[in-house]
Amino acid sequence: MKVALLSMYSFDEVRGGTELFTEHLRKAFSDVRVITYSSAVDGGRFDLSRLSLEEARKGAAISRRFRQLSRREDFDLVIANSTSGWCLGMTGTDVPMMNVFHFTLRGLADQVLRGTSGYLPSKYVSSVFEKLASVGKKNVAVSSKVARELWSLYRIRSRVIELGVDMERFKPLLKERSRELIGLDTDKTVGLFVGRADDTKGFDILKEVQRKRPDVQFLCVTSSDLADEGLIVHRNVANERMPLYYSSADFLLFPSRYESVGYTGLEAMACDLPVVVSRTGVFEDLEESGIGRIVPTWKASDYASAVDDVLSRPFHPRRAIRERYSMERFIRDYRAAAEEAVGSGG
Repeated sequence: MKVALLSMYSFDEVRGGTELFTEHLRKAFSDVRVITYSSAVDGGRFDLSRLSLEEARKGAAISRRFRQLSRREDFDLVIANSTSGWCLGMTGTDVPMMNVFHFTLRGLADQVLRGTSGYLPSKYVSSVFEKLASVGKKNVAVSSKVARELWSLYRIRSRVIELGVDMERFKPLLKERSRELIGLDTDKTVGLFVGRADDTKGFDILKEVQRKRPDVQFLCVTSSDLADEGLIVHRNVANERMPLYYSSADFLLFPSRYESVGYTGLEAMACDLPVVVSRTGVFEDLEESGIGRIVPTWKASDYASAVDDVLSRPFHPRRAIRERYSMERFIRDYRAAAEEAVGSGG
């Protein structure tokens, strides 16, 4: 099966969750052509950011590039990430199509963007193209949370195929050796935070917990330009080195205010690291027994108490997620969905 995989950016350009998903999806199919904005022909190159139409413009450019390639290459299936192929369903194509929704812009706007400049554009402009992206395609949600949002906000029906984690790469390593390899010189209990240093990711909650727990050394892995005397900050860590960081810590603190899934939580649990997390993403549908604590509030005191609980007894989250989020299950499910889409003609 020859697959055209449409995505805004490659993993070399942007090391985010959608781009990591694209790399994982390559493993499911033997013949994949990845088409990104950087590989698309886009002669105009007008920046429409001020009108909140830049992502839509890039999606249109990616779609045009696919059409050019499809004139000389026979594709069996198109898989598009989010709005990267939003206009294909309206202009028509003979190739069956799947659209994978990694989150919803309207859900993001309602839950974390109220009161910001991005609220109205995300809810009422960009979300239009999110709805259009579903037209003429089999729609897939990366989590039950995303499926619920697609239905409640857009009345889009979707099939849930949960993400996968490479359990051979993400596995528990010796703590002392891992700390040595990343240059972490401390005998304290280590709490790990992974993500941007902003309120959406709950960085403000981390800072409050840090003040309440001076006995814990917090290690922050981030892409943000951050200098903080109370934190050990490691910037732009490659994904392949993250098992060392998860294995160096005693718990993951992940108080994000909005996640569709949260690769960070899955990778940490695959490394058998207990989690102290907010109830968002996959943690809306996971039982906390065996994995750590899922905190239903945004109060730093509740997270500090959860840290105490996690440190007081053993947890083995790898056991809880090993089958559900394995790469083997992920590959199997996407192959089955692809065969179904091709068999039904899209």
